[in-house]
Amino acid sequence: MILTLNLKIGKHFDIAVTIEGSAWDMIKLKDMIKLEQLIIAEFESHSQACASHLNLENTVQIHTCQRSIILSTNALALLGARRQFSGLEAYEFLLRFACGLESEIKGETDVFGQVKSVFKKMNQETPHLAAEWNHVFLKIFEDTKDIRAQYLQGIGGNTYGTLSRRLLNPTADDQVLILGAGQISKSVAPYFAEFNLKIWNRSPERLAELKAELTKKGHTQVEYLTLDSELKSAMETATIIILATPPGSAAEASTLEVCKDSSKKILHLGGQTQDTYAFIDHPHFSSLTDLFLIEKEQSELRSKQVQQAIVACHTRSLLRSLSKSIHIAHGWEDLALFY
Repeated sequence: MILTLNLKIGKHFDIAVTIEGSAWDMIKLKDMIKLEQLIIAEFESHSQACASHLNLENTVQIHTCQRSIILSTNALALLGARRQFSGLEAYEFLLRFACGLESEIKGETDVFGQVKSVFKKMNQETPHLAAEWNHVFLKIFEDTKDIRAQYLQGIGGNTYGTLSRRLLNPTADDQVLILGAGQISKSVAPYFAEFNLKIWNRSPERLAELKAELTKKGHTQVEYLTLDSELKSAMETATIIILATPPGSAAEASTLEVCKDSSKKILHLGGQTQDTYAFIDHPHFSSLTDLFLIEKEQSELRSKQVQQAIVACHTRSLLRSLSKSIHIAHGWEDLALFY
């Protein structure tokens, strides 16, 4: 099929635009789902009620660890839902959802990747369904990227790892030593793996578990230590020491011995200021108290950004409902989803 559009610009310019073959098949404007037809139902994650609607016509399901949602034009998709939206409200909810504003960690980016993956899978497995939903997903991708860029850039969720890295601000020349191989170490280690990182723990089994996790994530240059002699040598060369052990541990005692070198940065993740008084005279010492202060400051800033983004989602949805033209550039990774 060949479609030619003749566009007249002013008195002197005519432009002919030709769309042919598969490109026109993808567009099929008359078959696309319009925003006013949109119905969204929210369910508990992977619930039976959600699964029962799997084969409804014009239906798309998106599953996350927190919820499952159905996009449909069929009111039957609302049966058993804990929340339901239609028309403008449905589009606004979907936009908040894609922006990570419905997530427990506000502004997280994983959910946007999941939305993209669902549409990419539709294009591969059910292209006729993807063509029908193209109109909705195109707008969601545009609006999500724009709102994230304006209000949610770098907002990310806080963990022991992100906060520790922000507090210690390591450089390429730093040598980092983590003491302990428990849950806190699992959170912190990936954020320092790109540096000269060594991890010490007396238990080879615990150390092996941590090594397996980091290796799975692609961190293969980490050095793992179990001997006291290795610990002593690592402490002497380390510029940053992170204690992921309880106050009063043997690792803490060993760290105190090297505190005479005041240039070393020491972070104790086992307790707050009142629990780590033994380090009070060290000029570059930090504890959980310092991490919590950073988290509080960032939470206040993040709260403002999130509220601005929520308002932007509402405003953008209104513009979409009024058929306002919004032109936002796509990246190559977006184009790959549609073709």
